[in-house]
Amino acid sequence: MARRATAQDVANLVGVSRSSVSLVLNGRGEGNISAAKQLAILEAASQLNYRPNTLAQSLRSHRTFTLGILTWMGPSGFPQRMLHTACEKTTAAGFVSIWMDTGPAPDQEAQAISSLLDRQVDAFLVVAPELVEYDPPEALAGTRTLLINCRDPGRRVTSVVPDEFGGAVRAAQLLMDRGHTRIGLLVEEQPSALREDRVAGVRAALAQAGLPDPLLVPAADLRGGATAIRAVLTGPAAPTAVITTRERLALATVLAAAELGLHIPEDLSVISLEDGERLASDLRPAVATIERPDAAMAEEAVALLLQELTGEDPDVRQLTFVCPSHLRGSVGTVRRETVGR
Repeated sequence: MARRATAQDVANLVGVSRSSVSLVLNGRGEGNISAAKQLAILEAASQLNYRPNTLAQSLRSHRTFTLGILTWMGPSGFPQRMLHTACEKTTAAGFVSIWMDTGPAPDQEAQAISSLLDRQVDAFLVVAPELVEYDPPEALAGTRTLLINCRDPGRRVTSVVPDEFGGAVRAAQLLMDRGHTRIGLLVEEQPSALREDRVAGVRAALAQAGLPDPLLVPAADLRGGATAIRAVLTGPAAPTAVITTRERLALATVLAAAELGLHIPEDLSVISLEDGERLASDLRPAVATIERPDAAMAEEAVALLLQELTGEDPDVRQLTFVCPSHLRGSVGTVRRETVGR
């Protein structure tokens, strides 16, 4: 079996001291080691496939290099992309991640936190499947904690969240730019922070343009959404465009339009404010979507948490990430003959 490379091997390859290697690989080379030497050390470490001795680091730093991740299942399952990215980035930094499902039993979160604390995790990431208000339990108070896709109403811990309000504003603007003034908004029945942000964004965009509130259409599920939007599309002053707060409601809108003989986007434009299951973008024509930047949020959250673990203690912040829009074949210019339809 080949011998595992050591920090001294890296130092010998570059021609520097072992302490220089330690400074650079622990992120403390700036101001101590020249940029050229830092680059050489990083390249040598990569060439030798050098990995720090975690046990030795733990003994020196009194850390376990283990992160606990708390998450739960949402309407579309677990937040797989955020979890994958978070684990990938923590592994690259020499940490082990342990993630645990905290729902739906009332005491499941407390049990998960207790189990992770028993393993002396250095910090917690809380990863929500969709934007929610999250009140950190008292058990997390003594351990570094950072939230992804959820926000602490008390602003006690840093959170990284998507700008769902801004994404909804962009969706409405895409339609108004193409002449749509009668816009329907198909929403899930269950109230939530996510629905509140999305509805508020659409309303704000229309109000800014001097247009009336969107026609709000609640639906419990895909079948209910198809029934509800079908009734709206056959009623007086039917909308020429529909924004849906859920991806499956976009599918319901497309199905309802097809049953009524309406063509997308010629007769009806459709935008979904999410595409987590890739249902909307796989339709034909592909439905325009607003995307949640899962990977970017998880990367930033891990970077912030690792910075805090090195001794930095920044102010509690709420970092908001832009939700990019993807304009596809489901959005068209409003036709004159549709007015009064």
